[in-house]
Amino acid sequence: MRRRKIRELSMEVMVGTFMFAVLIALCVFTIVLSRENFLQKTYPFEVVFDDIMGLRDGDNVVVRGMTVGKIKSLLMKEDGVHLVAALQHPVFLKTDYKVEVVATSVLGGRYLQIYEGKLESPPLAAGTLVRGTKPNDLITLVSAVADDVKDITGKIRKGEGTLGKLVYDDTLYNDARDVVADVKMSIRERNLLENLENSADNLNQISEKINGGAGTLGKLVNDDTLYVEAKKMIKDVRMTVDDLRETSPIVTFSSIYFGAF
Repeated sequence: MRRRKIRELSMEVMVGTFMFAVLIALCVFTIVLSRENFLQKTYPFEVVFDDIMGLRDGDNVVVRGMTVGKIKSLLMKEDGVHLVAALQHPVFLKTDYKVEVVATSVLGGRYLQIYEGKLESPPLAAGTLVRGTKPNDLITLVSAVADDVKDITGKIRKGEGTLGKLVYDDTLYNDARDVVADVKMSIRERNLLENLENSADNLNQISEKINGGAGTLGKLVNDDTLYVEAKKMIKDVRMTVDDLRETSPIVTFSSIYFGAF
């Protein structure tokens, strides 16, 4: 009997120990999956919105493109919705700060984005109530764009505006057709195509003569005799100039000597 009780007590202890280990494991996995560090110091950040556009507890807080915290509480008061976030790093706002709710997609999902302001701007006074900007609902924006597109297409359908006239008024088409017809008629009457063909033939004949060395231009292009003679002449001129430079002192002395007598 005593052994039976000891055995039952041992079984209960083992079951209790196992359940306790399971609870600890669940807590650890919950902390890991939620990426929460309960030992890390956090900095509270409070902002007031007129409308939070579906923002919820646990949504991310983003600063400079980095997730720096999460939203901890939302409380509605007379002056708006007071939002309190727990940040991993303190945020120092400037006078030109901006806090807004950003939608991640049309289907849903929001996060809080904080723009601290420019570095050269003066800091925000301590104790100042931080107010968020009015959020832009993507669905509302898409609806507004759709309404604008519908309005534009309606005007085009009625033939209003330049695009509407281009679509429904055939005056421009008729004018373009008449201009093309006039150009074709002018080309036929003035034999412009024949003139162009004759000009092309003349150019071909001239190029063939030049390539064949006919005429002055052909000789200049294909015969290097003129180049050789010009080079030889330049060489002779240089030699003559050099001779004159060498004999010029003797000529000058002779003219002075015989001029004295």
